[in-house]
Amino acid sequence: MTKVAILGCGWLGLPLAKQLLKSGHQVNGSTTSVEKGKVLIDAGINPFTLDLDDLTSDFNDFLNVDELIITIPPRLKNHTETIKRLINKIESSSIKRVTYTSSISVYGNATGIITEDTKTNPTRNSVKQITKIEQLLLNNTKFKTLIIRLGGLIGPNRHPVFYLSGKAIKAPNELVNLIHLEDCISAIEQLLNTPTIDEVFNLVNPYHPTKGAYYSSCCEFLELPLPILNDNPNPLIKEISSKKICESLNYDFKNNLILS
Repeated sequence: MTKVAILGCGWLGLPLAKQLLKSGHQVNGSTTSVEKGKVLIDAGINPFTLDLDDLTSDFNDFLNVDELIITIPPRLKNHTETIKRLINKIESSSIKRVTYTSSISVYGNATGIITEDTKTNPTRNSVKQITKIEQLLLNNTKFKTLIIRLGGLIGPNRHPVFYLSGKAIKAPNELVNLIHLEDCISAIEQLLNTPTIDEVFNLVNPYHPTKGAYYSSCCEFLELPLPILNDNPNPLIKEISSKKICESLNYDFKNNLILS
């Protein structure tokens, strides 16, 4: 049994925590409100109501684990500074490895086949913060760091088709780079069970149809209005490769992007 803390029990963190509990791990989970904490209690997760801007003694108990998984998005302007303070706490804790759920957005406008060796080139401020946090964690020698760069997240109650139905897709010839919640949880759990791994991994389903074809197919299956496919003479062709994680874990992605 591994003692795990999940910082951010939201859309990804909560079902991940439930799966880890089912597999026999002891799980600490964080929320930002007492009301959300009740959801954790009902699930059997050890709840902590934490404020990242106030790293009180509660954080010491929360971080009294072997593994920390950070699944919080950079919504605050001072998010990088907040993570720096958190790292100071981690350094004096029992944590052996930190897993950070990052984003393929760190590659910016890079084109072609994108691997973990592709240079990062973030364009948005929030993504620049993600890239800085990656480096802060990777450069720290007090603990191991595992970076998981997630594709566009889809799953229960979350799929771009519901937003794009009947609307214009500006770049219909570009490729989709998506990842289903099921694969997020499965791959993270497998990585958690391999404590020697401390690398950077892309986690994107290897199914890469064009956006126009994919979302039109999804709309047809769900009987929704078809999206409008605008001309795009210079598409930015980017295919995120997950070859590394497939080979490292012998991982097979689920057939969960095809709505048919």
